[in-house]
Amino acid sequence: MRVFPECNPELGTPEEWCAWAPPEAGSTQRPPREAVENYVRRVTASLQLPQAYPQVGPDPDWNEWDMAVIGIPLWLWVEGDSHLTASNSDAGLAVSLDATHVSTTFQMGDGTTVTCATTKPYVRHAVAPGTPSPVCGHTYQVAPKSPGAASSAHQQPGTYTVTATTNWSVDWTAGGYSGTLATQMSGRRDLPVGELQAVVVRG
Repeated sequence: MRVFPECNPELGTPEEWCAWAPPEAGSTQRPPREAVENYVRRVTASLQLPQAYPQVGPDPDWNEWDMAVIGIPLWLWVEGDSHLTASNSDAGLAVSLDATHVSTTFQMGDGTTVTCATTKPYVRHAVAPGTPSPVCGHTYQVAPKSPGAASSAHQQPGTYTVTATTNWSVDWTAGGYSGTLATQMSGRRDLPVGELQAVVVRG
């Protein structure tokens, strides 16, 4: 009989996994809760949660300067489902997972952290320019260090690294036990940010 779930001390399998073997059919014996929770954590780690790539709107690719602009509000969001379910069975142990998105934290690169329970995508041509996000956004006030000198119309943008971390609550049931685990997904992007400068025309 195979031990639960994959007993291999040479690979560092925890002792409590090797101490319990699946019961015979019809037995009411339960594995130790610690062993079940460790197994659930392993299954949760393989859960296909959405990638947490930070989205911003209006996107710098949409304007002639190819950058986000100081003083112009940005909308922040991540794409993907906010609720997922999954199940897994191994060595006679069935695991059910119910994952719910709790919040998303954006580290904006300028020292600001924005945490939002919900986000809303920016829809191009449907949102008036300069409109702040109703649920999750940020406005840069200081430009990052620029790699180049100012041009006649605008300064060459520097970049801020924006990191998004989605926070999930995972309810689980397995082996006659139940509980809740927290897990996260993270992603990042380099965002060009600069400041528009007025052009003075002398007659």
